[in-house]
Formats: sequence, structure tokens, C-alpha cells
Amino acid sequence: MALLSRRLRPVFLVLMVLPAAVVSGGAQQPASAATRLTLGGPAPPTRTEAELRAFLDELEIQEFAISNALGVEQYYQWKGENRHFAGQFARLQTDLLSRKDYAAVIERWRGKVRDSTLARRLFLHHRDFLVARADPRLPLRFVDLQAAVQDTLGQFRFEIRGQRLTGTAAYELVDTSADRSLREEAFRSRTQVSPHLRHPIFQAMELLDRIGRQQGFANGAAAGLELSSLEPASVLRDIEAFELATRPAYLAILARVKADLGVDRVEAWDIDYWLHRQERSVGADAWPKEPGLTRLHDLMRGLGFAVDSLPIDVRVWDVPTGGITFFTRPPYEARLLTNPFTGSDFYETLFHEYGHGLNATLMRPDLSPIFFRGDETPLGEGLAETLGHFAYDRHWLAHAAGVSADQAERLEQVGKMQLLLWLRRSITLQAYTEISLYRDRRMNPDSLYAAAYRRFAGVELPPGDYMGARDFFATGPLYAQSYLYANMIATQLREAMREQFGVDDLSREPRVGAWLTERFFAPGASVPWREKVQRATGKPLSTDALARYLAGAIPPEGAGRSPS
Repeated sequence: MALLSRRLRPVFLVLMVLPAAVVSGGAQQPASAATRLTLGGPAPPTRTEAELRAFLDELEIQEFAISNALGVEQYYQWKGENRHFAGQFARLQTDLLSRKDYAAVIERWRGKVRDSTLARRLFLHHRDFLVARADPRLPLRFVDLQAAVQDTLGQFRFEIRGQRLTGTAAYELVDTSADRSLREEAFRSRTQVSPHLRHPIFQAMELLDRIGRQQGFANGAAAGLELSSLEPASVLRDIEAFELATRPAYLAILARVKADLGVDRVEAWDIDYWLHRQERSVGADAWPKEPGLTRLHDLMRGLGFAVDSLPIDVRVWDVPTGGITFFTRPPYEARLLTNPFTGSDFYETLFHEYGHGLNATLMRPDLSPIFFRGDETPLGEGLAETLGHFAYDRHWLAHAAGVSADQAERLEQVGKMQLLLWLRRSITLQAYTEISLYRDRRMNPDSLYAAAYRRFAGVELPPGDYMGARDFFATGPLYAQSYLYANMIATQLREAMREQFGVDDLSREPRVGAWLTERFFAPGASVPWREKVQRATGKPLSTDALARYLAGAIPPEGAGRSPS
């Protein structure tokens, strides 16, 4: 899916809701007329497990046809094409998932089959077809709003001192400009899009809440999180625990920002600029854009991936988020778009999105079509972050960028500070706000967001309609928390690989590719995500590895004082 860049993030991966591929068992013979599910036709008789299997095979082929077409259309939508059919194909997909007769077959058989693979297929279909419990007009209105918000955001340009800039270019100014007044203006410019997005964003949230309640959930957050095997109360507890655990390190960073920049008060537009100066203060350009793709491929070869034969199309493209990957035709094609950022953000996003591409193209081709959607979002993003972390891995920096060991360690620390900032200011802030709004629809969204920003970002949000610019509440609803779990997963997987391989440097360890493919990529969605993590690491997912990793994010005295 798309990745929220460290600057713009959210980033997530675009698995279409139902990417698909070949039917389990190879080429499929036509089903008999009595059992075949025709396109848009009624559900056939399913009196036996064999008939049920035939029904699911036909259903998943229809899902495949729609999701494959939708993926292509969304790819061009994200590239900024004005003429596409993303909205129309999203409506077709919604029509299919709203079929109450199909949902009835799935519910009648759920929990009653002996074959574990068939049971897993039924479970995934059960979740997909929950939408059939709702008024079918509501999800159609929702996908129309999603398409409209995405189109508006993709075409919008921000006016800053006489220039019309994309969101990426505007945030580059916040990150890199030595002119504090220009950084402030660029930061505040985000609210320029709010008059165009605020109403459809809140409309979308209202629709999701109504759909979720009609599905039988307490609210829209409970319904949305169910798709990732999460629930609101536990996510909020994890967010609270993360915020408290990282507060000392984060406050230490803010203190360094204040001291190094010589300001009376740290503002929202100062922190990224300070981090940019941290990178520059090391005295080496470790992340130049030009050799980015070459370095990506060299890293992946060193990890044991057959890069030259992988059907992953990589394009550097200005997109509204950090990057996005489309499972165009798993396992035979994936396409990714990654933003032309500067510095480590460019490499982290590029490596992250390539991780999604690996996930899409290394699944077993004999899986049932429904398993080609890939893992639920915490693990899907976690596998991408497992690769993304190499962008500021000190071992990789030393041999790929040619910096000294001391420089590599300092740059790795900058990467950890950037990760901490992103997880607090973008991910947990957004997830906390979004889930809280669904749990209590009477809350004032602007007051909630401002208070949450003060808590998670540690600085005041200036006046303006920032909630109205939160497009991700419509285009990627109930997704943000996936990145918190993703980094818990990434750090736990990387610790496990180091321990199992008996090495400290994973960046040139060819066993990494096989380890990730066998345990994670190849099975697709056929194994629940928590079970995959438990099997691979020998322990359930916890915050321990991430806490150990971020312990190295506290900045040293005097870092970043050199002029930019």
C-alpha cells in the first residue's frame, strides 16, 4: 500500500481490497452448470464442501477480475492522470461485496468445514462481506467520496510566495529551508486544501460509522480495525504505552532543537529542519538521489533476492503520500511509486515500497486467489519497514555510502530520531485522533486534534483548519496505527534474524531473502499475521524490540549546531 513518508506519512501499500491471482491447484476446469457462479448471478447450491469450494473458486475469480482492473486504474490515478476509472471499479467491487446471497452462503458454512485452508478462506470472505449487512447505498457513496478526495488532493497545488507547489515540494521547504519564516509559511499552507476536503472527509467518516454500526459493531473504528484483527481499546492502550515510553527521549530531542536553533520556543516547523541539519552536520551526503535505484538493487541482491528476475516496476514520482505500491497482478507484477524526497527519506521510502513489491511478487503462485491480497496491514507494513530500516542501518551506510564507522553510527541515530518523530507526530497522533472521534462522535474534532498534537508532537499547532486537511481519514481510514505495529514487527524480525543467523550486519546477509520469503511472503494471507510473527521469532509480538531500538534516539550534546 502506500507508505506515509516520514514527512507526509501516512504511507501505505496498495493492495487492492481483494487482489487476486490463479485458483488453487493450477488451471481450473469449468464447473458444472449446476454449481457455477455466473457473473453477477445468484449463489449456486452449496450442499457439500466440494460445492462450497467451487463457489469460492468462482467468487474469487470475479474478485480477481475487478481488483486487478481497479489496481491498474488506481495506479494511474495516483500518477495524477485526470482520466481514469478508479471510482467506477471501486463501485463494482463494492457491489460484489454487498451481495447478501453470497454473504449468506459464507455465514452458513463458516466454522463448519474440516479443511484448514478452506476455513481460512471462509474467514477472510466473512470479513469482506460484512459490508453486505449495511444499506448498499452507503458503501457506494463512501467509495465515491474516496475517489473524489484522492483526485482533489492529487491535483491541488499550494500557493507559497507566488509559487504553486505540490505537497511534496511544500514540505521540502519545511524540512530544508534555513528561512524560518518560509518554513512557517510552508507549514501553514497545508490548510489551503481544507476548504476543498473538510466536508468530504467528515462525510466519509460519518458514512463509515453508519456502515460499521449497521454491520453490528459499536462504531466505525471497531468495524475498520476488525479488518486488521485489532480492536479500538487495545490500540489506544498500545498508543498510550508508546507515548509514555518514548516521552523522555522525545522531550530530550525537543530540548536539543531549542538549544541548537537558538529559539525561544520550538514551533511545528522547526523540528524537521533540525533533523535535516543533523544529517548535514555529519559532513557527508550519504543519500544522494541519483544512485538510489542502483543502491536499492545492490542491497536486495546482498540480501539474497533475485532482483533481476523480479517483476517490480519502480518509478520515482511526486505522489500525495510518501510512496505507494500496487499489487497489480500478484505474484507476477507489482508497480511502485516513490516520492523524490531528499536525504534519508528518499531511501527509506524507496526501500519500504520495494518491500511491498517483494511481498506482492514472492507469493506462491498456487495459492487460492483470496490469499493474494497479502498480509493484514500491521504485518504488510511491518515487512516493508523491515526493508525500510536498512536506509539508515549503520552497516549499510558504511559500505554503500562510503562513510566512516563513526559517521554511519551518527547517521543511524538521525534515522532513529526521524522514526521516533514520525511515529509520534504522524502515526500515533493520527490514530489516536481518528479512533477517539469514532468512539465519541460528539467530540469537537478541531479541539481534539489540537490537544493531541500538543501531546504527541510536543509543540503547539498554529491556528488553522488542520483537521480539514487530514485526507487520510477518508482515503486510508483506520490505517495509521498499522505503522506503529509495523515498526514493532520490523524491529522484532530484525532482532530474530541477527540471533538466528549469528550476525550483527544483515545488510550483506544472503539468508535474509529466503528467511522472509519462506516465513512471510510465500504463504500470502493463508496464515494469520500474528501467527507468522510468533512462528518466525519464537515469541508473540511485543514493544520490547522497538523500545530497545529507539533507545538510541537521544541526541548527543551539541549535535546539529553547524550551519545548514
